Amino acid sequence: MIGLLIKIAFTVDWEVRFNTWCGRFVNRLISEVLSGAGFNAPHTAREKPFTASPILDFRGNVASRLVPGEPYNVRVSLICSEIDCSAVTSLFTRGELKLSDGEVIKVVSAEVDEVRLGMYEGGDYGVVVRWRVRFWPTSFIFRSHYVAWPSPARFFSSAGLTLARVLRDVDLLVGRGGESLVGVIGDVDLKGFVRDLVFNTEVLGMRVRRFVINLGRGRRLPVFSGVAEYVTYTDRPGLFRLLLDVANAYGVGKNRALGLGYVSVDVLEQHILR
Repeated sequence: MIGLLIKIAFTVDWEVRFNTWCGRFVNRLISEVLSGAGFNAPHTAREKPFTASPILDFRGNVASRLVPGEPYNVRVSLICSEIDCSAVTSLFTRGELKLSDGEVIKVVSAEVDEVRLGMYEGGDYGVVVRWRVRFWPTSFIFRSHYVAWPSPARFFSSAGLTLARVLRDVDLLVGRGGESLVGVIGDVDLKGFVRDLVFNTEVLGMRVRRFVINLGRGRRLPVFSGVAEYVTYTDRPGLFRLLLDVANAYGVGKNRALGLGYVSVDVLEQHILR
């Protein structure tokens, strides 16, 4: 098992106003639930064995406060190579999640799914893929500079690093030209593939909003949200779709353990070039 997606619908009995980014509340909730199984997540965000969505209301918008009785949703994505998923899953699906200060989250429903990376067929042909991403607040970083727009280079770089991370020590078959490659990380030049995708991808259009969020303790982060549409040429369609799958499961960009970088990726059309 590569990972788990835990989708939690919940309500609260008290009003919560977020003076900072709501993902800090999510991060605290997940960390305290994991500690109940004896797992203390490292403080450094990039080392945590999970990513998360922000808190979303029933319209899919990021919540700026929690109103008693109103329904909200959050998703937790666990990396099972870094944490014992079987030992912690039940902690998220109980009727109540209690925080250390006595606050109680009332779980209305919890849905648990395995992370599934599709076994896509490849071939000795190229494809042109048109695809779309909805970004909730997201921030990329490149050479210590923040990138607050839907850069395809940063998207692929982030997804590639995550794919290598979740498939560490995992054998996976990726078909290509009738021949299977075993161990996608060990036998495939993933960095070279990402560079090739960047060169062969164009942004067809985007509707995004740039703004700054408050992470607390004087930390302010440039982010963007919105929708972008891309077109990509590749002769490795199976591996390309794996990158999209892992982005859907674990998000992209910076501070994903704080609820940033949550995305929804859809393939709109694909043409085979013989």
